[in-house]
Amino acid sequence: MSKYGIISDIHGNEHALKAIYEQLGKMKVDRILCLGDIVGYGPSPSQCMNLVLSYCDEVVKGNHDEAVLDPDLGRYFNSSALAALNWTRDKLEAQHLLAISHMKKRIRLDDSLLLVHDTPVLNDSAYIHELPHAIEAFYGLESGLCLHGHTHLPTVFCSHDKEDGTNEVTLQMAVHSEPIILDSKNRYLLNPGSVGQPRDGNPLASFATLEYNSAEEDAVFTVFRTEYDIKAAQAETHKVGLPAILADRLEIGA
Repeated sequence: MSKYGIISDIHGNEHALKAIYEQLGKMKVDRILCLGDIVGYGPSPSQCMNLVLSYCDEVVKGNHDEAVLDPDLGRYFNSSALAALNWTRDKLEAQHLLAISHMKKRIRLDDSLLLVHDTPVLNDSAYIHELPHAIEAFYGLESGLCLHGHTHLPTVFCSHDKEDGTNEVTLQMAVHSEPIILDSKNRYLLNPGSVGQPRDGNPLASFATLEYNSAEEDAVFTVFRTEYDIKAAQAETHKVGLPAILADRLEIGA
């Protein structure tokens, strides 16, 4: 059974990313999968791009990554996000912009394992926060597992066909180091949470592992949280002149 390390929503937070890479190294994962939003918000976009390109085996493009290439997309961003986006665009090197331009928005590792940043529904960028959002998203996933980010929340949505012929969708918030068994008969939307800007009230950097072999076998999804130097990340955010809220929110996980 292969063991994947899953990361998402790094958002230019080099300190958090390095802490997670250290943990994944100890876990001896076979491959590392990145679900996008490498840049945006944080003060170290180039450093995070270099780390992702060096260590990740598969990378999908997030909405912040895409907006670096297409300034028109900035109209969907709030003022702080837009300020960080414009700053980030000026800091990235040509090689980073080229790498982002080559990233795909969805990657299939096999028939039952899909990687996206936001939702499995084609040509959509919806957030999967709650059950109604998940029900819509499952229309884009005929079978198997979808790994996604975008919400910055470590969640597991399950679509289960009941014996009476109806379908039920459930939500489980993933808890640090507690394995979740994924029944091969069900469909799942799996979010590892955010590396660089958690929003679940927990400031610790979030990532996950997926132990997976094939569509015919149950898999195991586990979310982990790890400490990193939040004060240093905040200081760097202030130093480069990014909006103060982008530093302040790191210590409260919001």
